[in-house]
Amino acid sequence: MAVLQIAPSVLPADWDDISAAHGLEEGSSWAKLGAPIEETRTTALTDLRVGPVTEGEAVEWAALVTGQFGMDNEHLVAMLAQSFHNPAATPFAAWDGNHMVAGASLYVYGTVASLNSGATLQAHRGRGAQSALIAARLRAAREAGATWAIGEAALPEPGRSNPSLDNQLRAGLQVLYHRWNWIWRAEGDIERSADEQ
Repeated sequence: MAVLQIAPSVLPADWDDISAAHGLEEGSSWAKLGAPIEETRTTALTDLRVGPVTEGEAVEWAALVTGQFGMDNEHLVAMLAQSFHNPAATPFAAWDGNHMVAGASLYVYGTVASLNSGATLQAHRGRGAQSALIAARLRAAREAGATWAIGEAALPEPGRSNPSLDNQLRAGLQVLYHRWNWIWRAEGDIERSADEQ
């Protein structure tokens, strides 16, 4: 299975035909957010310690982030841990004492800073970890010379909320557009899915 994320403004006029021909299905709907860095909030309250991850903590950080997204495959953990060695990427975490309880990442490309990979252990949610991680990454992005920040979050079902979306909005990011995640399944995935029904 693969997920394709395409901004609606660049979808071709015949996208319905293309997606049908290649078996692409609409998945969840996400919001892309962004704002000039100078218009964002770089302060947040939490009782947790927040800061960049060290090289020795990179695997623990990657396991925490992938685990909270249900993608705790050892190879994916190893791949994400290697982002520590990319000079454009900075993994951040929040600690309760010496226990890592939340993670997130900052990727700076030129003047644009991408806030991504935010995840918090269930038992430590509601303590301001992600708001503090957003603030810390925005400060680091400013120091790196970024002038624009972007992020994304799943759109909640009607009548519900998504804390990830709410945290980014509180930090000053604004919804730029909504997009669908397009799901492509290999033949083996399709067969397994049919067998499970």
